[in-house]
Order: sequence, then structure tokens, then C-alpha cells
Amino acid sequence: MDRNDVNGFVFMTIHTEPNSPDPDPAPAPLPPPGTSMVWRYKAIYRFHDEQVGEWSDVLSVMVGG
Repeated sequence: MDRNDVNGFVFMTIHTEPNSPDPDPAPAPLPPPGTSMVWRYKAIYRFHDEQVGEWSDVLSVMVGG
């Protein structure tokens, strides 16, 4: 995930079920009221705890404050 901060893409988690919520224990704060920012996500398939294939396209989500 990339929350449009200075860290770029960072590891989020390994999901085994679809439609999982963002599990970050310290979620990034929402932007100030009346503003917005883009958070970006990408994924890769894992098999026996090894990455397989290519990274997905990036999914961009507009987050408003």
C-alpha cells in the first residue's frame, strides 16, 4: 500500500480471504476536512509462502477528509 506519504509502497499484510479490511494497527490519519488524497494498493499471488507471478495493476482509492 502507498498512502501518499514519504514511505512509498510498504507491506500491508497477507490476506487469505477476499474483501479484507485494511488491518494496519495504526491507520494513517484521514486528510483534513474538505481535502482528499489518493491511497494506492497492489497485490501479488503467494503459493507456499513464495511470491508467484507478476504484481497486479495498482488500485487507486480517493480518500476524503
